[in-house]
Amino acid sequence: DLAPYTWQLVKALKHGRALFTQPPMPIKCAGAPQKALYLSCDYWRKNGLQSQINTHFYSAGATLFGVADYVPALMVYMQKYAVELKFTHTLVAVDGPGKLATFKRTSPDGNTETVVEPFDLLHVVPPQIAPDFIRNSPLADKAGWVDVDPATLTHRQYANVHGLGDVTNTSNAKTMAAARKQAPVVAHNVLVALGRRRSLAIYDGYGSCPLTVERGKIVLAEFTYGGTLAPTFAPWFINGLKPSRLAWFLKERLLPPLYWHCMLKGHEWLAAPFKSDTEHEK
Repeated sequence: DLAPYTWQLVKALKHGRALFTQPPMPIKCAGAPQKALYLSCDYWRKNGLQSQINTHFYSAGATLFGVADYVPALMVYMQKYAVELKFTHTLVAVDGPGKLATFKRTSPDGNTETVVEPFDLLHVVPPQIAPDFIRNSPLADKAGWVDVDPATLTHRQYANVHGLGDVTNTSNAKTMAAARKQAPVVAHNVLVALGRRRSLAIYDGYGSCPLTVERGKIVLAEFTYGGTLAPTFAPWFINGLKPSRLAWFLKERLLPPLYWHCMLKGHEWLAAPFKSDTEHEK
């Protein structure tokens, strides 16, 4: 319900200060807070409002995106939309009636200070944690996430427990694309635990963040553990390092039916797990 409300605020704003925020990791997808900014700025620019709206992006992180290869393409749009970037700023309080946002700023030497900023529009992405029934269970690590091996997705303490998705402590981007690759690995390794398969399957940390930089164009970020690029398509078809209309078509038209009719129904045929060895299976 907050997505339509946000869109109403974006269309209603004609002048003033627009603040977009990104909390510290871990969050589901580091690109998601930026998508709201890009699409808002695209609307304001196309409606002749960009010069009347001062747009700011306050991120708790020290860089625009965790995988450096995608930063140049994103910076082009930050400059195009005249966005002022504020790194190492964490939103800690909001005075709604007073339209004031309070940030904790961390300097390079580790010192912190409080910064209060007025706003006419504020886009808030809250800090994210696992549900209480996970955080307070024996399955959780000290930070409250299900403690699994990042490659096999098997619990580090309980060999008969496997995990995937948002609540695990793996460092990948928690997106549908990651779950799509994780599910076959978990299914296979459950069969290993049951003695019906012999060689473990491995998850390489693949995740995808389709960064919607304007209506009709997407920077298709795909990477594995460690920020290693992992493009699905050849660069001549979809170059993930540049904004692409084909990537927009993929996200808007092809991925929804893939999600609803293939992935969720167990008919995914392009996500076969990688085996840890070539040992013959039963």
